[in-house]
Amino acid sequence: MKISYQLKQLAEDKYLFNYNFDYTHLDMSKENYQIGHSLSANSKDSEIILTVHVRIVSQDTVLVEDGVRAVFSVNPFDSLVTGVDDDGLQVSEPRLIATFVNVAIGALRGMLVKNLKGTPLESALLPLISMDIIKANTEQKKKASRQTNPNTTNKDEG
Repeated sequence: MKISYQLKQLAEDKYLFNYNFDYTHLDMSKENYQIGHSLSANSKDSEIILTVHVRIVSQDTVLVEDGVRAVFSVNPFDSLVTGVDDDGLQVSEPRLIATFVNVAIGALRGMLVKNLKGTPLESALLPLISMDIIKANTEQKKKASRQTNPNTTNKDEG
């Protein structure tokens, strides 16, 4: 079955810069990038909503947070989204979701460069991230959710 999709909306949904941090001795090679994403569905409008956020952290101090929200229309919706539960979405085509995540990360990378230009963090670049790493972290999050919620059933991960 052919699934068609379209990017309907792409917008920055968060930007915070820590102006109180002393950037004089900052070594970007030692800073930590934390990235996360979440998926939700709007079945009424046949949409997948994806948010991706990144933090740049120095030791325990958040230096910057940036995020993007992408809305994709999908047709036929019920062929892609096979279930929604506490763990998130179950999908028939995980590769399509990976494409959506890649689009959002690319947009976030560009927004971060734009936002950090002229700041002490302008050399910060969101590194390329393997989809295997993103998928592994998503599966770890689902497993942790199941451990804290024993009533959740083990469904096909997507």
